[in-house]
Amino acid sequence: MKTKRLLATVLSVVMLLSVFSVISLAAGPYTFTLTHGPDKIEYYDNERFDPSGIVVEIKDSTGATVETVYYSASLNNRFKFSVDLSKKITVDVTEVEVKLDGAVVANIPVTVNHKYEENTSLGSTTHGTKCFGCGYVDPDSMESHTYDDTAWTPNNDGTFVRDNTESNFCLKCNHEIKREIDGSAGYDIEFAEYQFLRDIMVYIDLLLDAIFGAIKR
Repeated sequence: MKTKRLLATVLSVVMLLSVFSVISLAAGPYTFTLTHGPDKIEYYDNERFDPSGIVVEIKDSTGATVETVYYSASLNNRFKFSVDLSKKITVDVTEVEVKLDGAVVANIPVTVNHKYEENTSLGSTTHGTKCFGCGYVDPDSMESHTYDDTAWTPNNDGTFVRDNTESNFCLKCNHEIKREIDGSAGYDIEFAEYQFLRDIMVYIDLLLDAIFGAIKR
C-alpha cells in the first residue's frame, strides 16, 4: 500500500515538472521593446547622455508581459549603452544603442551640437567662435583683436625703478593687453647714471615683490 502511494506521489511530481517544462518552453524566447524615453534626445557636446525616462517591456512568446523595467541608477548594471555615460557625448554620435540584460532593445536617434560661444579670446592676437565642448574653433570666425586707442587705463603698479603699466581691452572679447608708460619710474636721469645704485634698487625691488608675494600666500 505504501509502495503504491509512493509511486503515485513520484508520478504526480514528474507530471507536474513536465507541465512546468512545457510552460517554460512555450514562454521563451523573450522580446524586449522600448516603450518610452529617454526624456532627452538633443544635446550639446559639453553634456553627457542621460538615459532617464527609458522604459523597456519584456514579453514572452505568448505576448504576455514578463517584466517592465524603468531605468534608474540602481538598475544601471542591467543596462548597457553604446556611449560612455561618464564622458561627454560627441557631435559624431547620431544614435545610442540600448541593451538590457545583454539583449539589444533599440537604437535611439540623438542630435548633438557644438556648444559655441562667439568672440572668445584665442590668445594674444585673435578671437573667434569656439566650442566649449570639444574646443573646435570656426576658422571663418577668427579675427584680430580690436582696441580703442583712447581707452587705456593706468594700473598704478610702477616702482622706483620700474615703469607704470596701463591696460586696454579688446572691444569684442575683452582680451587684455598691457604696455609700459615710458619714463614713469621714480628715479631721475642723474640718479640713473649711477648704474650700480640702480642695480641695487632693482634687486631690492625684486626682493620686496617676493616677500609680499609670500605674505599674500
